[in-house]
Amino acid sequence: MLALLCAAFAFTSCEDVPMPYDQPGEGGEDPVVVEPTGDGTLENPYNVAAVLELVNNLSADVEYDHDIYIKGKVVTILEEYGKQYGNATFYISDDGTNKNQFEVYQAYYLGNKKYTGAEEEKQIQEGDDVIICGRVVNFRGTTPETAARKAFLYSLNGETKGGGGGSGTVTEITCTKAVELTNALGDNDTSSETYAVTGYITEVVGSVSKNQQTFWMADTKDGGRVFEAYWANLPEGVSEFKAGSKVKITGNLTKYVNNGKVTAEIKNANVEILEQGGGGDTPSGTEINCAKAVELTNALDDNTTSTETYTVSGYITEVVGNVSKNQQTFWMADTKDGGRVFEAYWANLPEGVSEFKAGTKVKITGKLQKYVKDGKVTPEIKNADVEIVGDGGETPAGNVTKTVDGNIVTLVVADAAEGDKVTVDLNAQGWSDAEAVSELTLQDGTKIIFNIGEGSTPPKFYEKTKGVRIYAKNTLTISGNAVAKVVLTCDYLNDTNYTGNSTMYATASGTTFVICNEHSEAKGGEQLRVQAIEITYAQ
Repeated sequence: MLALLCAAFAFTSCEDVPMPYDQPGEGGEDPVVVEPTGDGTLENPYNVAAVLELVNNLSADVEYDHDIYIKGKVVTILEEYGKQYGNATFYISDDGTNKNQFEVYQAYYLGNKKYTGAEEEKQIQEGDDVIICGRVVNFRGTTPETAARKAFLYSLNGETKGGGGGSGTVTEITCTKAVELTNALGDNDTSSETYAVTGYITEVVGSVSKNQQTFWMADTKDGGRVFEAYWANLPEGVSEFKAGSKVKITGNLTKYVNNGKVTAEIKNANVEILEQGGGGDTPSGTEINCAKAVELTNALDDNTTSTETYTVSGYITEVVGNVSKNQQTFWMADTKDGGRVFEAYWANLPEGVSEFKAGTKVKITGKLQKYVKDGKVTPEIKNADVEIVGDGGETPAGNVTKTVDGNIVTLVVADAAEGDKVTVDLNAQGWSDAEAVSELTLQDGTKIIFNIGEGSTPPKFYEKTKGVRIYAKNTLTISGNAVAKVVLTCDYLNDTNYTGNSTMYATASGTTFVICNEHSEAKGGEQLRVQAIEITYAQ
């Protein structure tokens, strides 16, 4: 009886306990329903409800196609921001509660500048009214947020300091006008007005990263470095920017100053391709040969580029490395056996050409650059456009015959009279185990050059096999003196002589002798493990 009485009392007492606030149907307060408003412009920003609706309709990890403005109240500020990377991550909502929040992820400070310290961090407080400008994305299809480092705090409790992006009024200007307006700004300041700058891409800087790439532009195709598009956004369907393209970039001007040097730029600009460059409409320059190109380049200051565009004619004498992003590096000269005279650094492959080949006659177009590192001068054109004038198949084979006897490979140039000999022990060059090797210079000036060629693994030295392993499609080049015969002493183990593939061949042309461990694939096959090289020079 006592137990039943206690139970009845307990059930009666529960009637005075309120329902949880979020229990549907009864008790608590009904959540505030905020209708989506705004169109994403500065004059009429999206509210949080509207931006959530917008982003939730995007596919996973797809960014919205232009910058937008979003207004809201700060709900929560994450602590892991500010000092180290210069950006902030926080949440906003329409009413300042933790209901229906939107994540502002890795956004910059007022004026689209980096956070610099605790004072600026303290300027954002929970409950602050903010306007955010930038790109938005549906991260992994589950989290609506601003795209990393592509948004900034445009307004904080009514305070603004300009910044980039936006979809409000845009003023159309040339590159020359953009520089004039930028120079009128304070150091490291950004314009409050948005501009669309039209011009030609004159130089592309670096590779694509996170769908962005940097380039310089000018009002003419050969105008040089006038205005910079710093980490500009690649338009949909464009894999990389190309010199010679006519473009329109949109954003806010920034006067970037570092060590007294002023750079006029737009950061994270949106780009519209008006005319695609890299094709036949790229203007040719003053016609010169390789020798003249070297003369003009040496007259430049260290690490500077000519203002004039040149077209340099010559033969490809050596191809360096593999193709990457439709570009490849090669050396050229005025004759097929002229050696390393002028460099085409990451030259653009013409349409329909899969790779450059030694012996090919070409014309390369671009600006001369005097590249200097550690006192060594390299005359070059970077990202040159290339016209194939003659087929690389014309390269003379040199009439080299090959014989293999056990672990010895003998390569003989026909009709070449034999002169002095020199023997090189590859185990005595001081290389580290498993070290990729590239070049060795003998006392008489002859160079032995190891190159990856068209292979997938570069030549490497191994202590265990006492020499250099030359993999499939790697090359070994002897350059500087005419050669009559080369004898390779190779590694052997049990019944295997590591003398390379049966398709290995050599060519001789003037003072250049090239051995290629040819194979049908870029890997696999039989390694050429060279321990010693005996070179017999031609008389």
